[in-house]
Amino acid sequence: MYNNTTDKSVTLFKRLPSGLDYVDNAYELQKEVMILASKLSARWARIYQQPIDEYACKQADFVNMAHSINIQSVEDYITRRWLLKMSRAYLQVLEKRLMDAIRILYMNPSKCFSRKNGKNYTNSEATKMLDGRLEVLGTMFEKQYSLIKGVLDSDNKKYKKRDYDNISDEEIIKILVSKYFQIIFE
Repeated sequence: MYNNTTDKSVTLFKRLPSGLDYVDNAYELQKEVMILASKLSARWARIYQQPIDEYACKQADFVNMAHSINIQSVEDYITRRWLLKMSRAYLQVLEKRLMDAIRILYMNPSKCFSRKNGKNYTNSEATKMLDGRLEVLGTMFEKQYSLIKGVLDSDNKKYKKRDYDNISDEEIIKILVSKYFQIIFE
C-alpha cells in the first residue's frame, strides 16, 4: 500500500491527495469495519456481520474497478462515473448498517474487547475504546465521501471540455448495459 507520509519534501497539510488515496482509504475502511463487526456476539453476528462485510467489500471493489478505468472515451467516462456512484451508494448503506450494529455493541461494550489474559474490560474502559474506534471510522467515512466526490468533480472538469452533453439517456443506458454484460462474460 502506498503511504505518502514518508515524503518529507512537502509538509503534510500542504500535500494534495494522490490518485490512489480513495482506493487506499476504501481498503482501510473495509479493514476497520470488518474488525469492528467481528466484535459482535455470535447471536448478533449472524444478523449483522455478513451484510456489513459484504457492503464493505463491495464499496472497495467498486472503487478499485473505477480506478482501473483509464478514461479514453465517453463510455469509459460514464462507466467510471457509474462505478464511483455505486461505491458511494454502498458506502451509505454500509454506514447505516454499521450504525445499527454499533447500537448493539453499546448495549454491552465490555463483551466487545478482551485483554490478553482473557478477561474483559470494564464497561467504562470498553465504552472509551469503542468511542475511539468510532471516531476513527467516522473520520474514514467522511474522508471517503469527500475523496469520491473529489474524483467525480475532477472527472467532470476534465471531460466537461468534451461534448458529452449531447448524449441521450437512452445512449447512456445502452452503454452501461453493454459494459455490464462485457464485465460478466469476460
